Amino acid sequence: MLPRTIRALLLVAATIAPPQASANDSTAELATGGLIFTRSPDIEMRSEDLFISMTEIRVQYRFFNHSSRDVVTQVAFPMPDISFGMDSDIAIPTNDPENILGFSTTVNGSPVAALVERKALLNGIDKTETLKTLNVPLAPQNGQKQDHLSQETWDRLIREGLIEDTPRADGYMTPKWVLKTTYHWQQRFPAGQEVSVSHRYLPSVGGTVPMSASTFLDNPSILQIERSKGLNRFCVDQDFLNSMVRSPNLNWQQNYMEYILVTGANWSGPIREFRLVVDKGAPENLLSFCGQGVRKISPTQFEVRASNFVPSANISLLILKPERADPAAARDADGSQNVADQPCEQLWQQRNSIFKAGGYCFRTPRAIAAFGNAGCKYDNILDVPLSARDRQVVNDIQRIERIKACPR
Repeated sequence: MLPRTIRALLLVAATIAPPQASANDSTAELATGGLIFTRSPDIEMRSEDLFISMTEIRVQYRFFNHSSRDVVTQVAFPMPDISFGMDSDIAIPTNDPENILGFSTTVNGSPVAALVERKALLNGIDKTETLKTLNVPLAPQNGQKQDHLSQETWDRLIREGLIEDTPRADGYMTPKWVLKTTYHWQQRFPAGQEVSVSHRYLPSVGGTVPMSASTFLDNPSILQIERSKGLNRFCVDQDFLNSMVRSPNLNWQQNYMEYILVTGANWSGPIREFRLVVDKGAPENLLSFCGQGVRKISPTQFEVRASNFVPSANISLLILKPERADPAAARDADGSQNVADQPCEQLWQQRNSIFKAGGYCFRTPRAIAAFGNAGCKYDNILDVPLSARDRQVVNDIQRIERIKACPR
């Protein structure tokens, strides 16, 4: 039965901005969206067909120039901003710093050769040329030493507030700028003709390690619910929570995505026909998002249709994936009773020791300095192959850290 979650109101309340997830035990998503056009009163969007899953985002538009002249306009696809920092642990689906989402587009079926603009902003000030002059990468790879930089350059970067004040001997640079990347091209829309524009890319999927249903119920903020403020980012309802509780021997891996829908409304009039399809990946997965008029069209897919649609808010999706838990792990001597009295630093060490043994490639200077990345295999925390027992221990440690408000 379709939960009330999906029958809730779509695109009415303002979207709740996702909080930055903690490093080393979770990843935060990058909000993504569609194409942006220079405002034109002559171009209308006849349809938008949007498909969202954890493995791919596809969008197909049909535009029509209803004027008597050709219109040439700038088309842009802004990549999500990347904010570097001590606790930055964000989900980037590719290793290509020039195209972190694997973005591609076609016009009337033919590939588009887009230009790319990249800027590094520090407190709103463009520092791109400064970094280029100093031979500093705009998008330094996590965990990669910057041994080529001189001590003079390192000192200047610290002095100008571009990186954290850490010793050059460590070699690990923590940038403080925001990286902005935009793909763009000029597009001709012939008078009285329809133009089809399609693009696809890999989503940035945030998430946490699997947790028990009781952990989510005891800590609703994990699901980005703040009842005292009336906030519920994913419109999670009681039916959704009951579905978790009905399977007590399961842990649930949280996955979430944000799609920016409102920034591209520069065409003439509303979207005549809008269609959204969300694929939750597997029949046993749980899906929650704010939606109106949603109907199930397959064991994993849900559809929303609207006519004369004007987007007024963005789309936030929550998908929980079940994983069989080991009942004995909760009774193990390494469970929460033993960790409850440990100080925060010891909890941090124990939790990250488990991920180190599993092959995780740490991202923050603190974790890299403590554990190193020699022999690591997994850049995404969710890919680390932990046993059910280790996952339970991690869950217990995380719960105690939240209770104690330990720094992350």
